[in-house]
Amino acid sequence: MRVSRGWRDDSRVVFLVCLVTVLILHTDAVAATPPGRAIVAQLQDEFGFSEGQVRGALGALLVFARDRLPKPDFDDLAKRIPNADDIMQEVKLHGIVNGPLDDLDDYEATLSNLGIGPQLAAQFAPAVVKYLGAAGYYRERDILQRVID
Repeated sequence: MRVSRGWRDDSRVVFLVCLVTVLILHTDAVAATPPGRAIVAQLQDEFGFSEGQVRGALGALLVFARDRLPKPDFDDLAKRIPNADDIMQEVKLHGIVNGPLDDLDDYEATLSNLGIGPQLAAQFAPAVVKYLGAAGYYRERDILQRVID
């Protein structure tokens, strides 16, 4: 059986369109993957921190943000950080946050309780903002950006 050249060209085009569509859908799904545990691992890799340091820094950041945001905004932000309630409790129980965090400088100074120096402390919150944006959580990214500006 002889297949016409035009049919073969059409099937190649259809195949390429399907392939591109699958790649685009896969890329969108990966980009929209919830941060889940991945945020902790990414920040560990980026800064060379232990899991406890990252969880503590995230917990302190959430405590800092909670005092500055309307409840609905904070709740939306907290949904994007795994175990947000638990890590906020941990930072208080372990004495990492032992008072009000009046400004960004107070937040960054608090990270010294985790063994995080000032230079890296100043980079942590912006890295979380960057991660939220990369994960497709633009609203939450913007909420947190307002808090640290």
